[in-house]
Amino acid sequence: MTWTKAPLGDLLSYIGKGVAPKYTDDSSAADSVMVLGQKCVRNQSVIYAEARFHDEAAKSFKPEKVVCPGDILVNATGVGSAGRVAQVVDAPSRKCITDGHVITLRSSDRIDPVYLGYFVKSKQVLIEQMAEGSTGQTEMNRTRLQNEILVTFPESNEDQKAIAKFGLAIDRKIATNAKLNGYLAA
Repeated sequence: MTWTKAPLGDLLSYIGKGVAPKYTDDSSAADSVMVLGQKCVRNQSVIYAEARFHDEAAKSFKPEKVVCPGDILVNATGVGSAGRVAQVVDAPSRKCITDGHVITLRSSDRIDPVYLGYFVKSKQVLIEQMAEGSTGQTEMNRTRLQNEILVTFPESNEDQKAIAKFGLAIDRKIATNAKLNGYLAA
């Protein structure tokens, strides 16, 4: 297996913050779109139960803002939350965007998105240290994120997929065991 290294920014087709939503309490409305904020990016997981809803009829957004499977989410602001990482593994149950406090990273064709997600999650402690600014108002520096995170990966996309598949299998086992533990505790 031949390995190579590249800055994170060279492996992305898209990097950007979410939108400033026009929130609505009517999640069943036709124009209601799920919004993932900082509360949704915890423990290296996406927690959809914490999502709020945006009224797309009141404020539109660009198509690239829609969350896709494989997207990596990084909290962009706040002491204690900036730098937290999660990956969207499966398609959300409905149309979904992020708010302005979350950075979306979307992989290029050069690297398997799930492999990249595992790599970025493994660098969460380093990413958390990239937040800059005054107390309580820290902000993730996207330029540093793109340039200072050096991704090591197999050149072969098949090898990347095999490693990612192994990681997904472990994560699914952990999730199953957590559910079983919950049932046993109840």
